[in-house]
Amino acid sequence: MQKNAISVQGVLQESLSRVLAECILIYGSSRTDKGVHAKQQVAHFDLGYAPNLSNLLYRLNRMLPSDMSVTAIHPVVDGAHARFDACYRVYEYTIIPNKDPFCSHTANWFQYLPPLELLNQAAALFCRKEDFEFFSKVTKQVQTFICDIKESIWFQKDGKLVFRIKADRFLRGMVRTIVSMMLKVGSGKMSLSALKKMITEKSTIRPIITLAPPHGLTLIEVGYSEGLFLKEDG
Repeated sequence: MQKNAISVQGVLQESLSRVLAECILIYGSSRTDKGVHAKQQVAHFDLGYAPNLSNLLYRLNRMLPSDMSVTAIHPVVDGAHARFDACYRVYEYTIIPNKDPFCSHTANWFQYLPPLELLNQAAALFCRKEDFEFFSKVTKQVQTFICDIKESIWFQKDGKLVFRIKADRFLRGMVRTIVSMMLKVGSGKMSLSALKKMITEKSTIRPIITLAPPHGLTLIEVGYSEGLFLKEDG
């Protein structure tokens, strides 16, 4: 929710409240940096009865504006929380080698694509359970900086260079910082050994890090345990 702007959460919450004829509060699985996209986002809300979910989905999408769509509504166990019960999150960062007006808002235009093999050598260094405070924006709201990164890989797709990272959680600005540092390695401005030292030695001296532009980053998936979902009637 934003005090001075329209938000996805605000519009969805208002629409749900109108469809269900009662005040509904929704809780999202996470929030992204300003300018970052989401192909999938998850939220939960509490209701005192079991509605017809297919009918609710249809009525809700009829009410939502054209730039918003709810793809599914599932019943879950009591106490389930979209944020705290998430097992993992997946982000992708996309780079294009040429100016392309059709994806200028969702990909970062990089003049020279770094070598894929070198980028993956850098990406492999992050595949670990580690304190990643060094690669995040400093904030007092975080109780722990430990993140368990399960996947960190670059690949080519449709002429684009895509970085995919999967972890149990992410810190503020973390993915964009990691991408920025890997691109430094890929462009020869930093060595692999220097990057590894940053990850493992936890220097108290924070270098000046330019975060990768936010529009190239997209939240792709939020995952949950199957035990969280109740069997649906029909």
